[in-house]
Amino acid sequence: MANEQHTRSASVRPRAEHDRSAPHGDPRDVLARLTGGTDRAGRVTHTEHLPPRNGRHAHWPDRIRPEVIEAVRRTGIERPWEHQARAAAHALAGDSVIIATGTASGKSLSYLVPVLSTLLDGSEAPNGRGATALYLAPTKALAADQRRAVAGLAAPLGTAVRPAVFDGDTPVEEREWVRLYANYVLTNPDMLHRSLLPGHARWSSFLRALRYVVIDECHTYRGVFGSHVAQVLRRLRRVCARYGAEPVFLLASATAATPGEGAARLTGIRPVEITEDTSPRGETVFALWEPPLTDYEGERGAPVRRTATAEAAELLTDLALDGVRTVAFVRSRRGAELISLIAQDRLADIPAPRIPGAHPDTAPHPGPPPAPDPWATHETDVIPPTGAAPDASVGPDTVAGSGTGVRPGAVASPGPGVRPGTGVEPDTGAEPDTGVRPDTGAEPDTGVRPDTGVEPDKGVGPDPGVMADTGVMADTGVLTDIGVTTNIGVTTDTGVGSGSHAEPGTGVGSEGAPPTGAMGPDLAGRGVPQGAVPGAGRRGGLSSRIAAYRGGYLPEERRALERALHSGELLGLAATNALELGIDISGLDAVLITGYPGTRASLWQQAGRAGRAGQGALVVLIARDEPLDTYLVHHPESIFATPVESTVLDPHNPYVLAPHLCAAAAEIPLTEADFDLFGPETGSLLRKLEERKLLRRRSTGWHWTRKERAADLTDIRGSGGRPVQVVEADTGRLLGTVDAAAAHTTVHEGAVHLHQGRTYVVRQLDLEDSAALVEEASPPWTTMARDTTSLAVLDTEAEVAWGQARLCFGSVEVTNQVVSYLRRRLITGEVLGESKLDLPPRTLRTRAVWWTVTEDQLDAARITPEILAGSLHAAEHAAIGILPLFATCDRWDIGGVSIALHPDTLLPTVFVYDGQPGGAGFAERAFHTARAWLTATRDAIAACECEAGCPSCIQSPKCGNANDPLHKRGAVRLLTELLRSAE
Repeated sequence: MANEQHTRSASVRPRAEHDRSAPHGDPRDVLARLTGGTDRAGRVTHTEHLPPRNGRHAHWPDRIRPEVIEAVRRTGIERPWEHQARAAAHALAGDSVIIATGTASGKSLSYLVPVLSTLLDGSEAPNGRGATALYLAPTKALAADQRRAVAGLAAPLGTAVRPAVFDGDTPVEEREWVRLYANYVLTNPDMLHRSLLPGHARWSSFLRALRYVVIDECHTYRGVFGSHVAQVLRRLRRVCARYGAEPVFLLASATAATPGEGAARLTGIRPVEITEDTSPRGETVFALWEPPLTDYEGERGAPVRRTATAEAAELLTDLALDGVRTVAFVRSRRGAELISLIAQDRLADIPAPRIPGAHPDTAPHPGPPPAPDPWATHETDVIPPTGAAPDASVGPDTVAGSGTGVRPGAVASPGPGVRPGTGVEPDTGAEPDTGVRPDTGAEPDTGVRPDTGVEPDKGVGPDPGVMADTGVMADTGVLTDIGVTTNIGVTTDTGVGSGSHAEPGTGVGSEGAPPTGAMGPDLAGRGVPQGAVPGAGRRGGLSSRIAAYRGGYLPEERRALERALHSGELLGLAATNALELGIDISGLDAVLITGYPGTRASLWQQAGRAGRAGQGALVVLIARDEPLDTYLVHHPESIFATPVESTVLDPHNPYVLAPHLCAAAAEIPLTEADFDLFGPETGSLLRKLEERKLLRRRSTGWHWTRKERAADLTDIRGSGGRPVQVVEADTGRLLGTVDAAAAHTTVHEGAVHLHQGRTYVVRQLDLEDSAALVEEASPPWTTMARDTTSLAVLDTEAEVAWGQARLCFGSVEVTNQVVSYLRRRLITGEVLGESKLDLPPRTLRTRAVWWTVTEDQLDAARITPEILAGSLHAAEHAAIGILPLFATCDRWDIGGVSIALHPDTLLPTVFVYDGQPGGAGFAERAFHTARAWLTATRDAIAACECEAGCPSCIQSPKCGNANDPLHKRGAVRLLTELLRSAE
C-alpha cells in the first residue's frame, strides 16, 4: 500500500492495553459515534483504514556490551526490531546512519544502544571519559525528555554513563560539571552555535573524545533554519578535527522521500539509510473531515464554511465526554487557546470521572494509565525558521456558534484579497508556533540564566569574559551585496511582514510571506501553583481535564502539562506543534489535526501521536476553508498514495554561509583547506568579508579581528532582531515576547492580543526599546494588519519559454510596510473600521519564481483589461495555496505579488517568493515543478463548486486587500492557456 511508509508503529516496549470494553476502545466505533446524526454524516469525505502490522525481531550486534543489553531487557524489551539492530551495527562499524522509520518505531533505542555501549567502554579509560556523545534536539523539551529516558535506561550501569542537559535552563552551577564530567551531553543547535563552538577550548576534553553526534528529528532542519544548522554542523566537524576526533553522525528522522540526501546536505557526510520499518503497529482509522457551510457570507458574498477551530473544539468536547484521550493539534497559539476554552466551557457542568480515561458516567475502571515509553521517537515537522502556520480560522477571524455557556470560538476567515497595486497581504494575526523560544542571553556563569525558559534555544551567549556586545556592527555595512545579514546593532528585517495590501494603481497586490522568525512565542505564562495543571479549566467538572499546550509557557508549566498528560490526568489537550515535537505521549486514543499542517511528513507525525501504546487509533484531519485543505479532503490519494516530501535546505545560501564563515574564523583561522567543507562559494565570500573588514587575511589564514563575538552575527532561527517584550502597562508584568519581525503585524498600537484566555489591547509599541505595553480589555472585535508591498527583480538566474510566456527564477527585493489595521466584529467578521499606523518599511532580498504572459495569450484566454488584475490575483492566491504539495513549505513560508504591468518585466506578471533572506529553496522547487504545480492549481480552482470564488479556491486568509479584485473564471482560463503553451 502506497501510504505504508507514513503510518505509525506501535511502541517497542510492552505496555498495558486500554480496556477494550471501555467506550474508547475501537477507533471505528469512536468515529461512528462522532458522525452520528444527519448533521454530521456528510462531513467525512474519506476514511482510510490502515491495518495492523506484525513486527520482525533480530538480535543485537555482538559488539554491544552485555551490560547494556541487560539494561534494555529490564525495560521489557527482549529483542530489537530488525531496523534497530541494523542501525546499531552500522554505528558500531563507524558508519554515519540516518534512521527514517515511522512514529514510535523505536528510533531512540536504535542509536542509544550503540552509544551507551561505547560510553561504557570509554568509562574504563584512566580519566573515566574515554568516549563522549553529543545529542542535538530542536527544542529543550525534547532534550529534557530524552535525558529522562537515557537516565532510566542507564541506571543499571551506575556512573559509567553520565547524561546531562546543557541549555538555557541549565543552572550556572551545573554547567562546569557538564563540561568536565558528563559524557552524554544533550543540547540544541542554538547552544552549539552560540556557546559550545565559540568556547571550544573549554570543551576540549569532551570534544577530543567525541565518538557520536546524535541529531534527533533531523527532518525539522529545513529551509533557512536547516541551512544554518548545516553550517553549524560543519563548524562542529572542523573543531572536532582540531582535537583529533571524527565523530559518527546518527540521525533520526520522520519518513522522508530521500532521507540520505537530506542528511548529506545537513551534515556534509553521506550516511547509510535505514528506511524499512520492521516494528509492529495497531490499526489506524484516518478520517478526512470537511466542516459544513454556514449561513454567513464572506468577502464579496462568498460562502463561508464553519471554521476548523470551531469544529475541532466541538469534536474534542464529544471525545472527552466519551472518555477518549485526545490531542487536538492546531496551527496557532490563539487557536489552541480558543479550542481549549470552548471545550472547557461546554464541559464545566459535566462531573469529572474519578478514573483517568473512564466515561463520566458509565465507563468501567480502565486500570492504571500505561507507562510512558522512553524509546518511542519524538517526531515533528516544525518549519523552523518560520514555524507552523497559523490557522486561517483564528486571529481576525470571527467566532461562530457559541452554544450554552460557550466562549466564541468558530472563526470565520476574513479571506484573501487585493487592491490594485503590488503587495503582499497581511497575515490574519494568528501567530504560528514552533513551540520553541531560543535562549537569547549569554552563558557567562554569572548566576543569571540567559533565557526565560520558553521553548527552544537561540543558544547561550559568550563564555565567561566574553560579553556579547549587542550594539556593534551598525557600522559594518552588513554586507547586503553578498547576502550577509546580522543581528548585531540593527534590527535586520528578515521577512516581509505578515501580509500586505497593494499600492493603488500599479496592479494587484497579493499574498504575503511571514516575517522571518514570526513563530517565536509571544507568551510567557505566569507560573503554576504546585500540583495545578496550567491552562486547565477552573470551573470544575470535566473542564478540569482539558487544557492547552503551546510555546511561550514557562518550563514549570510545560513540565506540569507533560506530567498530567503522561499520567492520564488530562483527557483532552489543544496543542500547537510545540507538543508534536516535545515529548513522548503514551496511551492517546485519538488525534484531531486542525488544518493541514503544511507537509505530509508533519501530518503523519501528528497522526502518529495516537495509538503509541499499541492500541488502535483514530485520526481526523479537519479541513480549513482554503484551497489546499479543500483539495486534500477531496483528493485522498494526495495524502495516502503520495510519498512524503524531500527536505529542502541550501547550506550555500550566501546569507547563511557568510556569517558562519566569520564564526568559524573566530573559532579557528580559516584556510583554503576548509573550502571543501564549507562549499564552493567560500572563496568569493571570504574576499568580500575581507573588503568589509570583518575578516583579515594573514599568512596563517583568515582571522576574525573584531572584539565582538562572531557567533552573534546571525540568529540561526531567523527571528530578525531583538524580541519585543509584551508588558502589562499597569503592573509591569511580563506576559511574553514577540519576535521582532512579527511585531509590526501582531503588537502594533491597537492590536488585540490573547494570552491564556485573557484579551489585551496594545496601548503602545516602542520599537526603540523593543516593548509593547498592553492593557486587559474585552473589545468585541479582533484586529488584522494591512501593509503595502513592492517587488523589484534583481537578477534572473533561470528562464524557460512556455510558448510566448516566460517562466523565471531569480533574486528579488521585497519592500514591505504595515500601514493600517482593520477592526473586525467577532461574530460576523464585519469590518468596523480602519486605523492608520506609522511604522517604518522593511526590505527583504530573497528568491522568487515568476511567470509572464503576453497580450496574445491574454486574448486567447479571453482575458479583458477589466478582469486582468482579478484573474492574475486569483491565480496567484491559489498557486500559493497549492505549492505546499510540491515543496516542503507552508503557505506562511511564502509570499506573492501579482501585477498587470510590472516595471521590470513590462508584462502581466505573477511572483511567488520565499519569505526568508536569500531564499529557502521553496521558490526554486516551484520553478522545477511548475507544470505539475500550476496544473494542480488550475484543477483546484475549476473543481470548486462556488460561483465566483471562495476561501476554498481563490480567496486567501492572508490577503490585505479585501480579496478585491478576484476573478475565478478568468484565473482558470489564464492558467489553462499558460499550461497549453508549456506543452
